[in-house]
Amino acid sequence: MVQASSSNKNLWVAASDGDLARVQYLIENEGMSPNDKDSNSYTPMHAASSYAHIELLSYLISKGGNINITDDDGETPLFVVENLETAKFLIDNGAEITLKNEEGLTAANQLEEDHPSISSYLNSLIPENQQEQLNSNQQDQVEEESEEGINQLALENFTTEQSDLLMIEAEKIMKECQETGEEPDERLKELVEGIVKNGLNFGKQVQEQVTTNGNGNQNDEDNKRIREE
Repeated sequence: MVQASSSNKNLWVAASDGDLARVQYLIENEGMSPNDKDSNSYTPMHAASSYAHIELLSYLISKGGNINITDDDGETPLFVVENLETAKFLIDNGAEITLKNEEGLTAANQLEEDHPSISSYLNSLIPENQQEQLNSNQQDQVEEESEEGINQLALENFTTEQSDLLMIEAEKIMKECQETGEEPDERLKELVEGIVKNGLNFGKQVQEQVTTNGNGNQNDEDNKRIREE
């Protein structure tokens, strides 16, 4: 029987600390699991992988730990490793190298900046044809996000410009009507209607641009299929 640790650490802190005795106690005596998630969807598998506790990882796997369990960001333990030995251990025990997180990144992509040697190792394990497909999919996603960002920026700029125009023109109308004694209601109504019309036309232009780009992408895909055939 596993003896209770003197520590009051919870399962995730114990896993991060590599406290094997405490983890064993919680799993074997308190009914906890290697796949239990904390409030941030972090599991003992992620914690042990991040802090390179390989002996603890071996124990967790022996107790049903899922090597490819994901957190709420779609990231498996492989995404959080910080040394090559742990990465190799996870791969040897069935970690999938082509899984993507919610941002469309593989573990190799995610680790490229902070841990380039691990990233290179993971990429070296991906067959060339799969690597090309992964890179292509990632590029498509980047282009889509870039296009969405441009459209959003254009919309924000247009809205700001139209708001400024409305204020300037309304002020001008009020001043003129005050001088002439004319009622401003009709002219203000025409001004607002014009601004609304401009907004509708702008929205239509953006939609046409998105549709045109979408058709262009589809044509590229069709041409690609023709070449392959």
